[in-house]
Amino acid sequence: MKTKHALILLMLIIAAFAAFCLSSCEGGTYGLRFEVYDDHAAVVEYVGESADVTVEAEYKGVPVTEIADEAFLNEFIETISLPDTVTRIGEGAFRGSDKLVSVKMQPGITEIGPAAFSGCSALTSVTVPDGVTSVGSSAFFGCTSLASVSLPDSLTELGIRAFYNCTSLVSVSLPEGVTVIGDGVFWGCSSLKSVTAGPGVTEIGSTAFCDCTSLAEFTIPASVKKIGASAFINCSSLPSAEIPDGVTALGDKTFYNCSSMKSCSLPDTVTEIGSEAFARCSSLDGVKLPSKLTSLGASVFSDCSSLSAIKIPETLTRLPDYVFSGCTSLSSVELHDGLTYPGLSTFSGCTSLTEVVIPKGMTALTVSMFRNCTSLTKVVLHDLIDTIPNEAFTGCGKVRLQVLSGSYAEYWAQSVGKLFDVVGTAEHKYEPPVLPPEEPEFPEGEVPDMPGGGNENGGDAERRPRS
Repeated sequence: MKTKHALILLMLIIAAFAAFCLSSCEGGTYGLRFEVYDDHAAVVEYVGESADVTVEAEYKGVPVTEIADEAFLNEFIETISLPDTVTRIGEGAFRGSDKLVSVKMQPGITEIGPAAFSGCSALTSVTVPDGVTSVGSSAFFGCTSLASVSLPDSLTELGIRAFYNCTSLVSVSLPEGVTVIGDGVFWGCSSLKSVTAGPGVTEIGSTAFCDCTSLAEFTIPASVKKIGASAFINCSSLPSAEIPDGVTALGDKTFYNCSSMKSCSLPDTVTEIGSEAFARCSSLDGVKLPSKLTSLGASVFSDCSSLSAIKIPETLTRLPDYVFSGCTSLSSVELHDGLTYPGLSTFSGCTSLTEVVIPKGMTALTVSMFRNCTSLTKVVLHDLIDTIPNEAFTGCGKVRLQVLSGSYAEYWAQSVGKLFDVVGTAEHKYEPPVLPPEEPEFPEGEVPDMPGGGNENGGDAERRPRS
């Protein structure tokens, strides 16, 4: 009797669950589950066994308008065809479906959600249909087999990291409606050779083309006003760059390790260049600093081994640390008297540098300023310099300092044994410190007699009072 009651109870529970599923999930045909609303339906889950899926335009008399968030999460499907009634592909809709090779989307879709196809590593090509206005962040993140993508003229928004690590992507043409190339959009697209951007682009985000090591064809649109940090870092095939008029700053590491870049044109609107912006651009020689430049970051041209000449604009008053460190071809540097600080290791390793005139605004040299400048033969030092570290000329075996008689530079050169030539007389005389005479040293245990043979006051050791 108890067994019969238990069986009846189990059947009731199953019937109740089935009724709940039908009302909430609306169990569908062809292995799809739907959620039905008043005037439309959404695909919410795949429970089928076929690797090839076709979504019908209607379900229970209403149009299917949506592929819900994570509807095909980590599924094994290989192809899917969507009807023209679908207007939205939800967040993570196909995320992790690593066997998905083909997606057929019809006009009518307006939105592809964040991470919609993230991790679809077998997907080889995508045609985003006309009508789509937004592709969400990380939409095709890690689609490592994606070799081609077609974007519609209707597109206005391309989310950050949209094509992150799409290592097979070769070329992309961005529609004119896209005004921002967001942060990390093409980060890690190591096969990407060509990108065409429309005339309406105003901003290139941070790391937008980071590690695009094959990128050789890209012209920054004249409409661009902002370029983010590391925007082109490690774009080792980029041959040149022309920064548009109106850009005011280059962020840190903008062109770091663009080893094929021979020239970069900078407009006078640029007032700030961040740290390591051109560091390790080993082919760079053609660069002229803007006339209104006021700020340079550390190591801006570090290891630019082809850079042969540079002129510092008068608007710049400080050189950053390591600014020309490792510029082995640098032979000509034009400094101006408004410079007040030279930076640490400014010319360290500049093995082609032969002559430098220290500006009158600089009153101090810095540690390792000319370290290992092995061809340096002449440095002109003025009479306002009052600080020279002993390590300033380490490894400069050929250098002769040009000093003024009576200057600190002359005193320092004499005291450390540096070669120097006196080329005039200092207006600002340096007064060497007067050192007290050294006290004689006596063998341990021996005390000298005091004057008069008495105590330290000059009298006898003991003196009796007079009677």
